[in-house]
Amino acid sequence: MVTLNTGSLFYATFNAISYFYMVCSWGGYTFIINLIPMHVLLCIVTGRYSSRLYIAYAPLVVLGTLLAALVPVVGFNAVMTSEHFASFLVFIIIHVVALVYYIKGILSPRMFKVAVTLVLSVGM
Repeated sequence: MVTLNTGSLFYATFNAISYFYMVCSWGGYTFIINLIPMHVLLCIVTGRYSSRLYIAYAPLVVLGTLLAALVPVVGFNAVMTSEHFASFLVFIIIHVVALVYYIKGILSPRMFKVAVTLVLSVGM
């Protein structure tokens, strides 16, 4: 909550360390690592994306996964099992959304529409 309100990388790192502690102490950590991406995805879908959401979520996934891999019981399963795929999928989605917002801020509204049309045409 503090990370979303402040957008501080310090608190985002603290969230990842807290997640690491949870991985070390509780086998049900996968419930949490699936609830957080669902919340982030819901925020994106409802139009509540902000750079603070990005700052809160991206370090949690990267640092949290790296730290979770250090736990002997979890190991490389933090990357390989399907239990964690939701967090990685939302991680990719939030990067795409951040890129779109960044490009939208740089281009004029007319040029942004042209760019979107071009990307969708090439994508199809």
